[in-house]
Amino acid sequence: MKQRILASLLLLALLFSLCACGKKTREQTLLLSGAEGETHEGWIPERIAFPGWLAYSTGWETAGDTIYLSGVTPEGQLVAASYDTLSGEWQRIDFTTADAYHPRLGSLSFAGHSLWGLLQEGPSSEDFNTGRFRDDYGYYALHIDLSSGESTAVRIPFEGEGSTEGSGLFFSGILGLDDERALLGALEHFYVIDAHAQILSEPSLVTYGSLQRFRVDDTLYLWTPEGYAPFDRQMLRLGDALDIDGLGEASSNKGHFLCKRQRSLCIADPVTGESETLFHWMDVALSYGDAYGGLCLENSLGDVYYPDGEEMLQKGLIVAKRGQIPVKQPLRLGCFGYAGGEMYADAQANGALPYSVTTELLDAIVRFNNTDPQYKIEVVPITYANEQERDRVLIELATRSDLDLLDTSMLPDKALDSGLLSDMLPMIDADETISREDFIEPLLALMTQSGGLYEYTAKFTLLTMTTHTELFPGREGWTAAAIEALIAAHPEMDPLWHSYDKTLVTTLFCWAATAEFIDRDAATCSFDSPAFVHWMELLKALPDGGQYSEDPKLMNICYDLAAEAGWGEKYVMKGDYIVAGFPESAGTGSYFLKLGSSPNDWRGTLGENTRIGIMAASSHQAGAWRFVRTLMEGAEEVDLSMGIPVFKASFERALEAQITEAFDKRFQIGYLNAENAEELRRQVYHTTKMVDTDEGLMRILREEINRYLGGQLGAEEAAIAIQSKAAVYVSEQYG
Repeated sequence: MKQRILASLLLLALLFSLCACGKKTREQTLLLSGAEGETHEGWIPERIAFPGWLAYSTGWETAGDTIYLSGVTPEGQLVAASYDTLSGEWQRIDFTTADAYHPRLGSLSFAGHSLWGLLQEGPSSEDFNTGRFRDDYGYYALHIDLSSGESTAVRIPFEGEGSTEGSGLFFSGILGLDDERALLGALEHFYVIDAHAQILSEPSLVTYGSLQRFRVDDTLYLWTPEGYAPFDRQMLRLGDALDIDGLGEASSNKGHFLCKRQRSLCIADPVTGESETLFHWMDVALSYGDAYGGLCLENSLGDVYYPDGEEMLQKGLIVAKRGQIPVKQPLRLGCFGYAGGEMYADAQANGALPYSVTTELLDAIVRFNNTDPQYKIEVVPITYANEQERDRVLIELATRSDLDLLDTSMLPDKALDSGLLSDMLPMIDADETISREDFIEPLLALMTQSGGLYEYTAKFTLLTMTTHTELFPGREGWTAAAIEALIAAHPEMDPLWHSYDKTLVTTLFCWAATAEFIDRDAATCSFDSPAFVHWMELLKALPDGGQYSEDPKLMNICYDLAAEAGWGEKYVMKGDYIVAGFPESAGTGSYFLKLGSSPNDWRGTLGENTRIGIMAASSHQAGAWRFVRTLMEGAEEVDLSMGIPVFKASFERALEAQITEAFDKRFQIGYLNAENAEELRRQVYHTTKMVDTDEGLMRILREEINRYLGGQLGAEEAAIAIQSKAAVYVSEQYG
């Protein structure tokens, strides 16, 4: 088994109502203080929406109990905003950008009665689309007088520093000192400037040009090589660095030093370094990734505010306040983690979680813990250092009674005994909120084994072949011989994408063959068929890789159509395309492929695979089913490039969100338009077969195909040899 670096992922949870996703809706239980039943003291999070004039924010600054944000209006105009955490009032702060070319407002800083900012020019979307970029992008010093509302933006007339030779000269941060002065950072060099961007002095400071900082009441602390140190804005002098681990961009207006330790927000003693836990992020976050960036403010009331969304694309604010919260029963979810090698030990020393888990699963945990009135997910790590340990752990699972759910994403297919997990089809049929019709029918059928749904896979992608619309002879005419004739008739086109060597192409043909020539229900195979012989002959006729060129490709073997539909395939073809499927095959000629995540194989997909089952021995079957249902229904915002959701409404919502008539002028191609979307929709709803990447099957296919490619066997001889070996293997695996 290939070693895999254990991802450090944060499990977060608890308390805020989200709308149910999917075709049907159900009443959500809002878990706030005052709910019926037993409660205990905890933290209650609440979303604070941006006002209508603020579409999103890209920067964060605090002063006292006020949060200042740099952002963009729905019309695309740069704007600043202030939010008073005591009154709950928003204020829009407009400013000039002078003649700056397509500027963005990065760093923002408050001092005196002023906001200082650093505007950076850059390419527009039109520049990217045409490939025409300017060579005179610069920076502007922004000054806003909050008393009068007047603002100036002056191009900085001198240059910063380059991080590497030839990388360009840039400035990396700005810090307001007072109403008249600001500190401008450029890597390790600093300038004190006025509102007209004139240099007043060049202080020598042992800190970083990003001017990363936090504040405790009125004292500012800057990040230095020795740690965070107090900074005197008047004297431009740094004090002794604090010896406290976990300090970041967490400011307090209650005199506290805030730090993050073991995924918790703590109050730290500056003398002893000892800390007291304020709360665990898993108890206050509404999104698994929101709180890990470090930005937060504890105001004078003791409420904690942080951005809702990624640090550079904030969607709103979240506030956590103390209150009474319900006591819930735990649902124990077993998650696997690879514990081999030094990387695991290093990750553990740095506070990493001892298991791997996908984004989709974490999101489902958050949504479930926010809405379920009775249960709360607790993750139980199940680690192993090698395949032998993994096999032992799997055997021991049969006797464990402490698990309710099992994340099987890291396991090879068919690794678990079917009796270990419960059939979820009766649970779907008994549920009043969803039904079998809510799922993409072929995918639900493909996940059903031995008449039951024992393991649910959240998302898939498609393995297929594409070609130019005008060259496609139709499914019936799309034969191996026709493809070879097209190659001969179009020597001006590379037959395949340049990076495809024969090893990769062979792997993709083997994957497709497991879907096309194996009947899972009957536990039989037909590798001795004429169609498979033709596949091998076509494989031998294909060239082995090639040099990069901008010429159109005759066709492409796409193993992640979820990610490549639209622009990706058009880039390969240098124009529009059609999904042709594999030649001489039934139905669409396309095959569903589980996304990559298992550490013992490679699938090359952009999204991750999330698989889960309910333990048959669980005494909380109803609660476990409600959690799996939460995963099935999916998040409100789904990125189609990360995989095709099995839940029909999620797929349709993701597909519609991606449709656009936008055009890439640089490459003269469009993105995913309505026609491309309809083509993908046809593939998804009419494809009925799935790839099996089982390594035992792969060895049988590769060995004989390589003998054929090497000249030791003829095509028919290789097909007969594969059929002889595979028939026994398939019977054992599927019988």
